Amino acid sequence: MCHPELQQRAEKLVSTCRSKGLLIGIGECFRTVEEQEKLYSKGRTTPGKIVTNARGNSFGSHHQWGTAFDIYRNDGKGAYNDSDGFFKKVGQIGVQLGLEWGGNWTSPVDKPHFQLPYWGSDTKKLKNTYITPDKFKQSWNDKDDKEKKMEKIYNSVSEVPQWGKDTIEKLLKKGYLKGEGANLALSETAIKILVINDRAGLYDKIN
Repeated sequence: MCHPELQQRAEKLVSTCRSKGLLIGIGECFRTVEEQEKLYSKGRTTPGKIVTNARGNSFGSHHQWGTAFDIYRNDGKGAYNDSDGFFKKVGQIGVQLGLEWGGNWTSPVDKPHFQLPYWGSDTKKLKNTYITPDKFKQSWNDKDDKEKKMEKIYNSVSEVPQWGKDTIEKLLKKGYLKGEGANLALSETAIKILVINDRAGLYDKIN
C-alpha cells in the first residue's frame, strides 16, 4: 500500500539501525480516510492526547498517500521509551538515508514518524498535483512521473548535506536566511546556489 521507494528506505532504515544496535519495528504505514479521522478525533471529540493535525477526509496525512511510516522501539525497553535519546539517534540515521523525520518538526514533534521528502511536510503539493491518493498511486509505475518528482526539501540545518552546512549556518547567523526547525524549506538546488555564491565571497562583503 506504500510507495515503492518508501518501502526500500524503510527496509534500509531497519537494517542500518540494527547494525548500530538500535532495534526498531515498522508500525503504522498506510491509513484509510476512516483510520485517519479516528486518529484526528483523539483529544478533540474522543479521549486522549492530540496526536495529529491532519484530517482524514481532506487527505491531510502522508500516511494516506503511502508516503509515510511510523516506527517503534523493538528492544524490549518500551515501544516509545525515549529516555536515552533513542528516537533522535534513529531520526538522524533516517535523515542520512534521505527521509524526512518528524522529530525535526515543531508542531507537532513526531519522533516515530518518517516520510519521503519530495513534497514537503504537509500534503498540499501532493493534492495540487494528483488530487487524490488513488490518482497518485497510478503514477508510481510511470517512468515519466519521476521527472515530475520534486526535489528534496531541507527544513533544518541538521538535514542539510555536510557540504552545505557551513554556508547555511553563516547565512542564518547573518540574518539572510530565516527559519529553523521545520521552517527552513530549502531545496538542494537552492543550497547549491548559495554555496557557490559563498565560495565566491559574495556573503563576506556584506556585514
